[in-house]
Amino acid sequence: MISPRRRIANRVGIVCFAFLWLPGFETLASPLIVGSKKFTESYVLAEIAKRALETGDVKVEHREGMGGTIILWEGLRGGGIQIYPEYTGTISEEILKQPAMGEKEMRAALDRLGLAMTPDLGFNNTYALVMRGDIAAKMGIRSISDLPSHPEIRYGLTHEFLDRRDGWRPLLRRYGISAKNVIGLEHALGYAGLANGEIDVKDAYSTDAKIAQNNLIVLKDDWQFFPQYRAVFLYRKEIPPVAATALNKLAATIDEARMIKLNAEAERTKNYAAAAQLYFGDSAVATPSETLAHKLTRWTLRHLELAGLSLLLAVIVGIPLGILASRGGAVGQLILGGSGIIQTIPSLALLALLVPLPFFGISVRTAIAALFLYSLL
Repeated sequence: MISPRRRIANRVGIVCFAFLWLPGFETLASPLIVGSKKFTESYVLAEIAKRALETGDVKVEHREGMGGTIILWEGLRGGGIQIYPEYTGTISEEILKQPAMGEKEMRAALDRLGLAMTPDLGFNNTYALVMRGDIAAKMGIRSISDLPSHPEIRYGLTHEFLDRRDGWRPLLRRYGISAKNVIGLEHALGYAGLANGEIDVKDAYSTDAKIAQNNLIVLKDDWQFFPQYRAVFLYRKEIPPVAATALNKLAATIDEARMIKLNAEAERTKNYAAAAQLYFGDSAVATPSETLAHKLTRWTLRHLELAGLSLLLAVIVGIPLGILASRGGAVGQLILGGSGIIQTIPSLALLALLVPLPFFGISVRTAIAALFLYSLL
């Protein structure tokens, strides 16, 4: 016969897991999340998607600059975000790892993962290598095939481009480039490095507004190494139909010239929402830059929201586990041991943060490591 206390514990556990696994519960409680990568065009496209969704009365939030391709892709697959702008070349080469994949095959592969892709937005933003015009003229460089003759060239490349399957290493092999001076940089810092003469060549996107603004030239890809990078939106198929319809209506509405104009406005004002308004035909002045007070308020509320949600989940999961642990036995010991290991995660994170910093003494790192080992005892 089941004791009253056990019956209560079972009921509490069932209710808790029902809340955690109820289909659509998270979607109903939260807005759709649009993610973006850490460069201007991705911010602008995400803001365009955000506004298009809001026009359809969809609650939406834009999380700017979440990282590179893999972070956004895994966030989309895991449900942390529901939408983000991507490029067909990146999807086939870097994500699905099937070069020269056709659109039909690409859509089928995404469908098997519970994802969908809009038709392309109307422009191709391919990778390119750029140089200052005066330096290129002095060296007599016009195309990528000219680079092997200049092993002294200094390259400043984004970390993602250095690691991509359609990036730096395959490019070296294709063109036979022997590069001795290569450093990894953030995208925006590379333009500063070109302007200051600290590097000679960087990777860029063909719709970057800074190419014209900084009097740079795009080296001709005379052996056609880079594939087509047609801009699209990737999204989870579970989003509301009205949201999918709003995203698909953006197809074939932005050409290269228009995207460069939007990027230039975003670079000038650092106001990505205002640049997105230009797409919809509004005045960029209509939305002023966000004030510091408003940012603090918004992020404080966001922090409280996340902290409250994590506390709620901890209570929902912790109460049933606490009841089980209080009974002792092998299950109780397993729960207590597992919780002891989990609580060391913050210490591990802090240790990983401090280890690379030379100005933190060895005693600090040793103390953290000792605390971690002690917690395991």
